[in-house]
Amino acid sequence: MNSQQIASKVALFKQIYIPYPPHTAFHEQCEYLVQLGRATRGEPQNGMRALAESGSGKTAAVKAFIRQFLRKTPRTADCVPIVFITLDQTATSKQLMTSILEHFGDRYSSRGTEQSLKMRVKACFERFHTDLLFIDEVQHLNYRRSERSDVTDGLKRLLDDGVVPIVFLGTEEANDLFTRNVQLSSRLISPCDFKTLDLRLPEDRALLAGYVALIDQAMVEKGIFQDLSDLDDPSVLVCLHAISKGVIGRVSRLLLIALQIALKRGATRIERYDLALAVDQWALPSGLTATNPFLRDPSDLSPRKGAA
Repeated sequence: MNSQQIASKVALFKQIYIPYPPHTAFHEQCEYLVQLGRATRGEPQNGMRALAESGSGKTAAVKAFIRQFLRKTPRTADCVPIVFITLDQTATSKQLMTSILEHFGDRYSSRGTEQSLKMRVKACFERFHTDLLFIDEVQHLNYRRSERSDVTDGLKRLLDDGVVPIVFLGTEEANDLFTRNVQLSSRLISPCDFKTLDLRLPEDRALLAGYVALIDQAMVEKGIFQDLSDLDDPSVLVCLHAISKGVIGRVSRLLLIALQIALKRGATRIERYDLALAVDQWALPSGLTATNPFLRDPSDLSPRKGAA
């Protein structure tokens, strides 16, 4: 299989979206915030936090929600239903307002005083009938420096002024931001944090098994592979969990690397051999693990006969 064919199949894999139950619950809470915001427009709004370890699939879940939402309520010249902003480590209140204005297509987003920018941001949310604001990487606000406090205060003001509901996204490092800031926390509905999976819990084992089984099925349905890879085999699940530490997005990333290895050797499925190499080539260099659990059974170190 040549590089173009492999790239085409990798692109197909990246199109796969699995309705993972924790992400589905997140979507439902986002939709609830939208409906609550519409029902209480002009009154103080609510927000929600969704924290997770890096690689949890949080961003993928947000993008999936946005795609689904925009199919029902598309962006037009007069309507910007959802705004998604990512904070950087040096975020200030003025930079936040500038980023929001840029999302609305304001060509003069950086011009004006901070106060005038805030007024323009509020006007844009109202003019373009925005239903939801996503703020990602909020862990960067988890400092006691005045610039970060200004950003947090600005976001609270958007809620208090009845402008728009807000979903706060970030890593677990942001937890103190919410536990320490009672004023902000009091404006939020119940958290929708993404926890890591624990294989000692039957429900978590079922979540992981169901997730990889659906990926396995999707790879066959999309014509990426001819055969199922039996990714939900208990021995494979234990290894996937050991590598990912229960973070579901890392499982997807490992499977992507293994998929490329399998395609390069012309295999009809992902085998333990491919998963072991994926750990060597990605997980170990990335510092996700110090050992390769797929190498514990020497009989699985070679691809199936005729598969290479």
